[in-house]
Amino acid sequence: MAEYALLGKRIPKPDAVNRVTGRMVYADDMSLPGVLAGKILGSPVAHGRIRRLDVSKAARLAGVRAIVTAQDAPTARYGGIVRDKLVFATDTVRYHGDPIAAVAADNVDIAEEALHLIELEIEPLGVLIDPKEAAHSSLLVHEAWEGYTSLPNLGRQGNITSSGRVQWGDVQQGFAQADYVFEGRYEVPMAHQTYIEPRASMAQVEPTGRISVWSATQGIFPLRDSLAGIFGVPQTKIRVVPTEVGGGFGGKIAAVTEPAAILLAQKSGRPVKITYKRDEDFLSTTPRRPAVIELKTGIMRNGTLVARQAQAYFGNGAYHIATGYNFGEGMASRLVGPYNVPHIDLWACTVYTNQPPCGAYRAPGSPQIIFAIETHMDMLAARLGMDPLALRKHNAQKVGDRSIIGALDDAADLREMLERAEQASGWHTPKATNRGRGIAVGFWGSRGMPGSNSLKLNPDGTVALTTGSVDLSGTHVTLQQIAGEELGVSLEKVGVLTGDTDIAPVAPLSAGSNIVRSMGMTVKLAAEKLRQQILEVTAGQLEANIDDLEVKDGRVQVKGTPDRGMTFSDVYKVASMSLGGPPAASASSPMQGTTLQYALQVAEVEVDPETGEVKVVDLTVVQDVGFALNPMSVEGQLEGGATQALGYGLAEQMMFDPKTGRNVNAGFLDYKIPSALDVPNIKSVIVEVPAKDTLYGARGVGEPPIVATAAAIANAVADAIGAPVTALPLTPERVREAVRQKRTAQA
Repeated sequence: MAEYALLGKRIPKPDAVNRVTGRMVYADDMSLPGVLAGKILGSPVAHGRIRRLDVSKAARLAGVRAIVTAQDAPTARYGGIVRDKLVFATDTVRYHGDPIAAVAADNVDIAEEALHLIELEIEPLGVLIDPKEAAHSSLLVHEAWEGYTSLPNLGRQGNITSSGRVQWGDVQQGFAQADYVFEGRYEVPMAHQTYIEPRASMAQVEPTGRISVWSATQGIFPLRDSLAGIFGVPQTKIRVVPTEVGGGFGGKIAAVTEPAAILLAQKSGRPVKITYKRDEDFLSTTPRRPAVIELKTGIMRNGTLVARQAQAYFGNGAYHIATGYNFGEGMASRLVGPYNVPHIDLWACTVYTNQPPCGAYRAPGSPQIIFAIETHMDMLAARLGMDPLALRKHNAQKVGDRSIIGALDDAADLREMLERAEQASGWHTPKATNRGRGIAVGFWGSRGMPGSNSLKLNPDGTVALTTGSVDLSGTHVTLQQIAGEELGVSLEKVGVLTGDTDIAPVAPLSAGSNIVRSMGMTVKLAAEKLRQQILEVTAGQLEANIDDLEVKDGRVQVKGTPDRGMTFSDVYKVASMSLGGPPAASASSPMQGTTLQYALQVAEVEVDPETGEVKVVDLTVVQDVGFALNPMSVEGQLEGGATQALGYGLAEQMMFDPKTGRNVNAGFLDYKIPSALDVPNIKSVIVEVPAKDTLYGARGVGEPPIVATAAAIANAVADAIGAPVTALPLTPERVREAVRQKRTAQA
């Protein structure tokens, strides 16, 4: 692997101190003269008919400047793969928190008081919470679903909003050949991204009708395009200005508060800012999908997998506002796992339920599927009396095998990855009483999305990078490293400006672990162009050949004669005077193919069989990153993702009353996330197998670390208590019940 000056080095985020000392400016910190406080009235009923809505009392409250309802909003439905959403509910509400109206007032207290004065009568209807039950129910979340505009070939039917099937071989023949056929049902809950900063945005409407929006969004251009579609205006009529994002993890992609803020600004003639409280954020944003996954696997006595049949039901929530592809089809292809299975019949779907519209959350769909597959693998190993890690090695996909999860010839060897995990975790070392050890194999495919960036030389010899990508996970420092590496300047001499949609080059969402690959490529290409311009100017001034020049520390000099040279500042002056402007360059990159990567985890737990309490003692994270552009940032992603998944595995679940559909734990008091005291010792093992067609061989990093954790913990718990647990989270009650059932069976 090549030696670099900046790449591959441990470099802290330049803004780290400002973040931890509270100096960053977030969306709620933004203000404009005359700004009003906005609040959204969400439905208190999960499913029902609106029989009466009267805002007259609220409108008369002193300090109220505007109230908007469905009568003030666009009538065209919008959404992702299915256009099923309106800004405000008209005749039917479909989840607890479904927006009905919004108020703008002089301050938040008045706005909240006004919400209480809105008179609302809703006739309750039946509710659907379980995705499998909803898929087969005659009760419809959307009675007019057939009339909605959608992408083609989604397999929609009733409450099923998308579906897909993957088949090869003859699954029934495979089951007939198998020595054993094992079935299992696995359940995972809806989970919130639990970013610390709630959703917030501010909108201003100019007299010309042009709209400006300040938002804590993961993608300014996708948000602009979404808002343009909602309001039926050209994209040039909307400007989106990014603010610092206090955590996103996929939860700040869809337009949530922005449409209401715009409508209130239009009606009041003043800027309006809407900031959710924590409970509002839980009720009305886009959490991870719950799932019910059923697996049937045929296996030989020696551990060879021969057949798999699967059905997966993913809850979609009430609307499709955050999904741009056939999610059911995408999930079906993952149900085989990273294993060689000659006969498969895999089907998956998304299903309307009376819950918040679901969206992305770090590796969408994969934690749910990997929990099912990897828990299932351990149950197969137990049935055969086989070491779980050995079973995985025996069936691991290798080059030449048929694969639907990615190109195996461009991925690390899974068997070697398993050996790394085996060694790093001390897999075969003796365990104390009530301790268990579990492994899970995760995988993810990241791809490069189209985008562009621009670079220019400044008068002082520094370089300005203008980007439209949002910095969520240290990606901007990596872009600085790339620019500095290619231009031969230190990191401090590369500044990053995140522009708004009027001035920034087009950029994709900061999601799916694609930014470094997508935007990094454009930075490299732009830097190469800028470097060439700098060399040409210098060559002309020094009367030297370009091939005889080199760049060191922001200075161009003749090789072997360092006193003959020009600083970047000198180059700027010459170019500005003689060439009509300073050196500048931009570059774009098209869509790039998907790159497969593995992320394995081994958990060691201690379980109290009497109380069911689980303590994760050690967690070993083994991930192929291709090339660690910034090992410090990579380690942060690995450890951060595993910590998030720790909560998903042990405690986190959005809970809904099965009769009313109301969310009963909307907030951090009742929705427990890990604290520093809950985090175990985490050992990160960075594996570097360069990808063939990516920038410097690097692979996406941010999604995979969250994929395998919950499954590894569940398998460790099963190892400790001698009984499987097939549903998340692994609460003390659930673990204690597994122990009780085992003891009853043995009695």
